[in-house]
Amino acid sequence: MGLFRGRNNLVGIDIGSSAIKLVRLRPVGDAWELVAFSLGHLPPDAIVEGRIMNFAVVIERLRDVMRESGLKQSQCAIAISGSSLIIKRLALPEMTKAELDESIMWEAEQYIPFDINDVNVDSQILNPRAGQGQMDVLMVAAKKDVVNEYMSVAAEAGLKPVVVDVSIFAALNMFEANYSLPPDQTVALLNVGANSINVGVISGGKVAFTRDLSVGGAKLTAEIQRHFNVSYEEAEAFKTGAESSLSSSTIAREVNRIADRVCESMVLEVQRSLDFYLATSVQSDIQRIYLTGGTAQLPALIRALERRMEIQVELVNPFRNISVDPRRFDIDLLQRAASVAGVAVGLALRRAGDAI
Repeated sequence: MGLFRGRNNLVGIDIGSSAIKLVRLRPVGDAWELVAFSLGHLPPDAIVEGRIMNFAVVIERLRDVMRESGLKQSQCAIAISGSSLIIKRLALPEMTKAELDESIMWEAEQYIPFDINDVNVDSQILNPRAGQGQMDVLMVAAKKDVVNEYMSVAAEAGLKPVVVDVSIFAALNMFEANYSLPPDQTVALLNVGANSINVGVISGGKVAFTRDLSVGGAKLTAEIQRHFNVSYEEAEAFKTGAESSLSSSTIAREVNRIADRVCESMVLEVQRSLDFYLATSVQSDIQRIYLTGGTAQLPALIRALERRMEIQVELVNPFRNISVDPRRFDIDLLQRAASVAGVAVGLALRRAGDAI
């Protein structure tokens, strides 16, 4: 769902708490081709709980990824998530989109904990012909100051954001472009980042549930850092298995033990959200869980999800149905970076004026 809309094909820029990801796609018939992909890492204190703390560093990294991509286009789509965002599925009397646009602010006032003048509100009718005088509407309210932060850093970096999307909707958009689901299947998509997990459920081909959880891979990094008394960078290397000292079986076992414990607590939060969805919907179960995001590849996370949820877990490939020229891109490198590219791919698939 775009909170602001324009008209052209866009550069997708995902400004995450640990990295900035850029994707540019080009339509080729009914398919898509990868034009650009670049990645710039951020220090751990640059973005905290979805709020930009170090504007200068974020702007510099944005300029770096644009320079690395070689793109000249400035129009882009960006995304936000976190506690500054409220997403509600509403059951309302059947009305036209024009009538909904007139009444949505009044509806929003009943559900958001912020002053209505401090938020941007957008909505989408999910089933315009539901019958029986009712329709389902997805409403999104985002705090203006947070939206302005992200638009400001993009503008300072020489970009022109014409779509402000929601991270989980962008991830779901990416998923829909790459995976076909039977209409009777219900699945969950988890976008697992450094400081948050965006939970989305697709049922009957539609977005049925979303929730943002304030926990992510940074929790494991902090636990490793504290346990071994090492720097943030060293702890990240331990977590990903890149540190040569992990050749010590004792250290490796201890890292795995910490990872199992932390991932178990993360999965417990996910389970509570999915249990809430199942308790409040007509669906009896979720058939599969799909993972994307920078923390998605942690073996301990996958093990914990499969053990606690008793559901098959699959890593998403955001380039699955996207043509990639091996003469222009390092395919192995792209596959290693695939887990972090999901939201950026979803944003690059947006066109101004798109619905959810």
